[in-house]
Parts: sequence; structure tokens; C-alpha cells
Amino acid sequence: MSERSRVTIEAIDTRTPTGECPNCKLNVAFRHVSRRDVWPVLKDRPFSPTRTSSDFSSSRPNPDPQPKDDVFRVVEHILSCQSCQKTAVVHQHWGPDLPKGDDLDGFAAAVKERASKPRLLVLVHPRRSAQTLDEAAPQEARDLFSEGTRCQEAGALRAAAAMYRAAVEELCKDRGATGRNLKEKIADLANRGVPAEVVRDLDEARTLGNWSLHDGLAFSYEEVDDVASLIQEAVFVVYVQPEQRAALRAARQQRRDQARAGA
Repeated sequence: MSERSRVTIEAIDTRTPTGECPNCKLNVAFRHVSRRDVWPVLKDRPFSPTRTSSDFSSSRPNPDPQPKDDVFRVVEHILSCQSCQKTAVVHQHWGPDLPKGDDLDGFAAAVKERASKPRLLVLVHPRRSAQTLDEAAPQEARDLFSEGTRCQEAGALRAAAAMYRAAVEELCKDRGATGRNLKEKIADLANRGVPAEVVRDLDEARTLGNWSLHDGLAFSYEEVDDVASLIQEAVFVVYVQPEQRAALRAARQQRRDQARAGA
């Protein structure tokens, strides 16, 4: 899991959650400044003035029942560090328990049940630097990948998947791969010396982008982040390792030439 924006804050839905401050890097107690839904609708979630713990699980009856929350939603928390006094903005992503693999019936059932729980916390501010591809990769692919990581950190996971797919397409273009569509171009990489495992990883990135854009599927942060890691590993194998090996070969040859010259 990426460490760029994932945070762990205990008891986030209380007045004084605890965790590592992203500003001063100390383990502290925060003061909860505010809490509200920011997606798919804007809705305040203030704490009751008479309570000090989470107001999500009150046992008292609600005289005015509210509409049930969306299964997928993002709650924004603004926290103030009690040590450095600086604020941090954290997005709490909610969603259902989704089945593994391609169980579409299980996926539909999980969404229909409308049972939702916190899935992850993403740090929005202070911003952390986005992931990048190694400089050995083509610049256009690096730019698209960086844009994808910025989308991912903002919680725009479908946009991130699209950017990662576009980065893969640029990698194929740079390697001279041909085909009628991106799937065929990725498959053609195997004919250009790219290891089969790397080809499978890049096709996984293509699939995620397609499902997000064309089928409207919502993927978790972990799934999107895993695809980003696959692309980074592919760049390492295809671009970085050959450069490293070439440099080592050149160094060995230089030592051999120097030894011959001194003989």
C-alpha cells in the first residue's frame, strides 16, 4: 500500500482522535474541528454538544428519521494538532464489503444491501508528493502517470484508472508495439522482448481503466494503487534494468581495457 496519502487515525469519529500528525510527525491527540460529507452530496455531520464519542451509533431513537446514507460516500474531517496547532484535512472513504475476483452477482448483492463501513483514510492536506515513474521512462508516460497519482490522492479513482491506462498506451507506443487496439498492442510487447509477466501486469492496468470508464465500476483505493505499482514495476524491468546492466557492462569493459593498457 502506498504511503503517500494513507493515514491511520484512531477513533476518527470522536472529538479527540489520535494518530501521527502529518505536519509535525508526532503521535498526538487531535481536536476535531469539523466533519461533513463531501461526496456524493454535501452534508454536515456535526457532533452533538452533549456527547464526546461517535454520533454514528446512538441508541436513542431519532424522532426525525433521515434518508439512508449512500453506500459509497466520502466524509471530510478537519483536525487540529494539539502539539503544532496546524490542521490536517482527511477524507474518510465509505463503502460495502465487496467480494474478491469477478463475482459480479456478489458485487451487486453487496451494493443492494446498502451496508457501508469506513474503508480507508486519505490525507488531502498537507499534500504529499505524487508518485512518479523512473526518469528512464518516456516523458509523456511519466506525465500521465503523475496525473493519475494526483487523481488517486484526491479520491478520483476512476480518473486515476483512466490516466494509468493512458500511461500504458504511451509505453506501448514508445516500444513500437502495434495492434488494432490497446489490448493487441500490449500483447505485441511480448514480441519485442518484454517479459510475459510484465505484459500481464500492463494488461491488468488496461482492464482497470476500461472497466472504470466503460462499465462504470467503482474500484477501491487498494486496487487502483496496486495497478500503479504494477506499472512502476514494469517500467523498472523494461527501462531501468537494461540501463543498469548496460552501465555495468561498460564499467567491466573499461576495467578490462585499463588492465590491458597497463599490462
